[in-house]
Amino acid sequence: MVRGLYIAGTGMMLQRRRMETITNNVANADTIGFKKEHFVSHSFDEVLTRRINDYSPRGGLNQIVGPLNLGTQLDYLYIDFDQGSLEATDMSTDLALVGDGFFVVQTADGERYTKTGHFYLSSTGYLMDSEANLLLGENGPIYVGNLDFTVDQNGRVFSGQNYIDTIRVVSFADNTTLRRQGSNLFFATVPPEAQTNPYNIMQGFLEGSNVDIAREMVDMLAMYRTYETNQRIVTMIDETVGRAVNEIGRIR
Repeated sequence: MVRGLYIAGTGMMLQRRRMETITNNVANADTIGFKKEHFVSHSFDEVLTRRINDYSPRGGLNQIVGPLNLGTQLDYLYIDFDQGSLEATDMSTDLALVGDGFFVVQTADGERYTKTGHFYLSSTGYLMDSEANLLLGENGPIYVGNLDFTVDQNGRVFSGQNYIDTIRVVSFADNTTLRRQGSNLFFATVPPEAQTNPYNIMQGFLEGSNVDIAREMVDMLAMYRTYETNQRIVTMIDETVGRAVNEIGRIR
């Protein structure tokens, strides 16, 4: 019975953590280039209950009664890198990366990767993100000088007819090796692949968030019902234990 309290309690804690994930997805539904997270959980390792003093037909004592578990726990958060919808902005500094690839920016902590193509022109003429991290090309930070530049679908940057550089785009054999850092940036636990996956860059467009609000609301409702059920189980077991102590176990 006490085990039931523990299982229901861990279930409530798990749903609360799941609620945080859903809330974060909903809050970033309008964030450019945001990738939603999926909550993955599993039960604790099973524990075999044994009848210590019973004889086992296979010889000896400690006959196995059956498997039990101790509740549920968070396994990991899976980042969904599916393509978001494209939004036209007609701004030369806005770039949408279509395909399984990432822009590379230079930060104080080294190179970081992003799907957010909302760039700005720095006072010195370089392309940078909202955190003043410089967009990198094949030859280093990309200098365009002013807003009169073009980018073709292969990432080649031109000022008039003059070639400047090619925007550096990288990809990974397994995107699950990427970790969030904040400001829609990712860092890699393994180096990117030498051969980049096929991609196109669209100037004057931005990739929106891939969060489906309707789906998130359905998941939120299911989470609420699950939490409510576990809460009722805790209340029921608590009342049963209380009655056992105060009534059944009373000495008359």
